[in-house]
Amino acid sequence: KIAVDDVIGTIISIQDEVEKLKTKTSKPDKEVAKALLEYIAMEPCQAKENMKALYNKDIKQYFKWIDACCEEHDLTQEQVLCRIIEGEN
Repeated sequence: KIAVDDVIGTIISIQDEVEKLKTKTSKPDKEVAKALLEYIAMEPCQAKENMKALYNKDIKQYFKWIDACCEEHDLTQEQVLCRIIEGEN
């Protein structure tokens, strides 16, 4: 039983590390940061819904990284994106 628990613990640990790596590789570049900043500012409309439908997976990955950065540095999404655009992050 102990060996099985150790294996399960190791698998969970590996999964956590893989998720962290996925998040780290989802940092948007300057151009994507500009687009995401505009996306955040958009009022709900058909264009925003179309963007979400086309790029939902990418948007989610970028915002996962952004939200982690927000939490780590106590910033808003807009502040994180502005820092990327300005080359600070």
